[in-house]
Amino acid sequence: MKIMKSSSMILLILAFPLFLMAMVPVSDFDLSTVSGQAGVSINSDVTMDISIDTLAWGDYDGIFEGGHPSWAPTAQGGYVGLAGFDVVGLRIKARENDTFGGYSAATDFKPITIDIASDPTYSLYSGFTFVRFGLGSLQITMDHMDFTVFLAAPGAPGQRLGVVSIGALAVYINPVSYLDIYNSRPGNRCGIFLAMNVVIDEFDIDHVSWGDIDGQANTGINECIWMAQGAQSAGYIGLSDLRMGGPITAAGTVAIDITTSSNGIYSHGRVGVTPGAAPVSVVHIGFPRVFSLSVSGPIVADVKLDGIASLGSINAGTLGNIYISGLSLDVRAGSWVDIWAH
Repeated sequence: MKIMKSSSMILLILAFPLFLMAMVPVSDFDLSTVSGQAGVSINSDVTMDISIDTLAWGDYDGIFEGGHPSWAPTAQGGYVGLAGFDVVGLRIKARENDTFGGYSAATDFKPITIDIASDPTYSLYSGFTFVRFGLGSLQITMDHMDFTVFLAAPGAPGQRLGVVSIGALAVYINPVSYLDIYNSRPGNRCGIFLAMNVVIDEFDIDHVSWGDIDGQANTGINECIWMAQGAQSAGYIGLSDLRMGGPITAAGTVAIDITTSSNGIYSHGRVGVTPGAAPVSVVHIGFPRVFSLSVSGPIVADVKLDGIASLGSINAGTLGNIYISGLSLDVRAGSWVDIWAH
């Protein structure tokens, strides 16, 4: 038995290099001929709470480079951000009981899917390989979200601009929704293309409010005689019972590239020729095809003032209501945005 075991081990050791030689990359053509049912399906029911003490964006040199020549420069930077960021009861699960958009879990359920494919007919993305994330028939809900918006100089106490409260949220994603990631540039060139077709059957938020937690100090010019002295209790303004009827559709393609330019307007001329010219790295976001956003159902909400963030007290005052229908936004093909540091 020992001799047989030793012989087996020797054969495995000798055969291992042959296994490695057989593990060669699969070409796009070979991959397209595979006819199996490979791919990943994911179904989950996850509930989480998220808490972030401080989330800030900083500009360490203030208004120094990149501003208009008529602006007064300042070398003192600062921060803008969120404090006390709390998300409670964020839940991501499959749709089960709703009927928005005619959905039925018995016939329309679809898990999250991940597939890699290419079209040998070249009718989809010119035949290049792509990754498709099927978003599935997801239901995304949240109990509430709260945070404070602040400005602060380095090492100084923050200036609170106000507090934001978002109430119970519910989003219902249609199972036809997907996101494709690919690169349709030949010659092994880098770059990302994001093609999407996302359909939301219903989008509801209990309230969205902006609050002033310390109220009016009532010590301004001539003071506010219409309010009692020391009117310093909190107040909120926002939208209550915000509902966006579906389908809400976002469809189109976004291309993202990062490049470094040594000449042109961004570089202030040509490096080595124009005084002060320097290379500039740029993120280029392009829209090679029309990108559309549409909301078929009406958008309705009540505009309210209240002393509490939920805008739901018996003393809440309604300023009016909002009604928007037939919303459509199209970003034309050829549009683009460049982002760089100054």
